[in-house]
Amino acid sequence: MSIKSYFSPSCETRELHVDPELRTRYYRNNFQQVIAGLKQLANKQGMDVRDINNEHKEIYMIGNGFDCIVTVSQITPIEAGVDFKINLFTGLGFNRPKKKALLFYQELKNILNFKGISLHP
Repeated sequence: MSIKSYFSPSCETRELHVDPELRTRYYRNNFQQVIAGLKQLANKQGMDVRDINNEHKEIYMIGNGFDCIVTVSQITPIEAGVDFKINLFTGLGFNRPKKKALLFYQELKNILNFKGISLHP
């Protein structure tokens, strides 16, 4: 982990991220099941779901001191990938955005049918 990413107030996961912990997670669920799982995650974490965009397959959630944009990639009718973009409302992150992303992935693993990490580079 670099010093810059440690202090950054934002964190984004993606398919080929340099940090293996922040790579896209895939689930054996369709888009609607993933959205239901994300709503359940938001409820459990005390976040408010502000917008669900079915056209762009994104969901916008806001929590205490941060917001989160979740992008769902529908690979097949029964496989979906999930990526997070987490932004803190502070100047310094102190690794908190990364910890939130990993916590969200861990919670989703318990809610959805986990398939794997970074399966479609």
